[in-house]
Amino acid sequence: MIRELSIENFMSIRKEQVLSFEATKDKTSHELLTVEIKPGMRLNRMLILYGANASGKSNILYAYETIWRMLVSPYANKLQAIPFYPFALDKDKNTRLSVSFYIGQVRYDYSVEYNNRYIISEKMEYAPNGVLSLFYSRKFVHEDVVPDIEFGRTVGLHLKSKKTIVDNTLNNHTVLSTFAKISLNEDAKIFRDTYNWIVRYVHGMKGNTLLDIAQQLIDNKEKKDYFISAMRKADFNISNISIDNEARMQSGKDVFFTHHTIDGSDFTLSSIDQSLGTLRYFQLQECMFNMLREDHIYSFDEIESNLHYDLLLHFLTTFMMNTANSQILFTTQDQQLLDEEFIRRDMVWFTEKSKEDASTELYCASEFGLHKNLSLYKAYRTGKLGAKPELGSIF
Repeated sequence: MIRELSIENFMSIRKEQVLSFEATKDKTSHELLTVEIKPGMRLNRMLILYGANASGKSNILYAYETIWRMLVSPYANKLQAIPFYPFALDKDKNTRLSVSFYIGQVRYDYSVEYNNRYIISEKMEYAPNGVLSLFYSRKFVHEDVVPDIEFGRTVGLHLKSKKTIVDNTLNNHTVLSTFAKISLNEDAKIFRDTYNWIVRYVHGMKGNTLLDIAQQLIDNKEKKDYFISAMRKADFNISNISIDNEARMQSGKDVFFTHHTIDGSDFTLSSIDQSLGTLRYFQLQECMFNMLREDHIYSFDEIESNLHYDLLLHFLTTFMMNTANSQILFTTQDQQLLDEEFIRRDMVWFTEKSKEDASTELYCASEFGLHKNLSLYKAYRTGKLGAKPELGSIF
């Protein structure tokens, strides 16, 4: 589970901005939307980002994706450029990202500083015994020299494994990502477990394609039964999902949905002929299927895209009532959500453009100290919370 994300000099974000999943003492949806990951530490399972268009909401998600991708994706070529998107007025400065998260009850704190050519520094700490200790740290030395890497004593790496990691860590990718391109002995179990957890349970905004999902359903009866049941509950009346490889080759119509009518007859439509809302909800169900079975972390940009509000609410309520320690982070423009009884103020965040340099500023609804009886929806609608477009006259 994620505890905190910190972003500095990344896209529209200039000064350090911190997004926290830590829950306050608010008792709203306490049992449904927060998890006591360890004594004294309770985390939110759902975070919502609001803000005007071009205020930087999506850039928060891009930063979230970037730090996880850097942790697991190495380069084979030392000359390959690192994707680097500094703030427009600070292109000569490095980007800094950090994330604090839990694997089980063990806390990990990771930070990285980089530019388009090199990882300047990075540090991973973890607390297997409740106290943060060094996992590894790394500093850039020279473009033609391997980085200076130090491993913590509690990690238990043998000298041979340390040398293998150092020799294969290029200046343009992280130490942990090196695990993807080498083989290590059992002494590297902590590296292997950390890497595998991120790959398996942390997801970006771009999920599998419709064709990929449909192929999984054909290969997995349990998953297919779940999808058909979920789509029926969402009032789509879908009774089967199939792939027509011949039609795919001829016209690109690859995934087909069979619809069941009241009179008992069936008809089939290709994915091209389905509504965007149907396809959107279908793809969301892959996330839900996974979260109902294991603890995953997902992010969505404009989660309500092409969905009726009741359908969005059904998805979020299903998540809230039926998943354990999974987390979702999403942006939305749907203000109606703020009026729902389950909404906690510490799970609602806002992005706003600075009047000085148009950089993104991030803040939480709980920071306003609003009276518990004051409607968050009305407060936002009337401009008391900011993060709204400043519109001129219609005349």
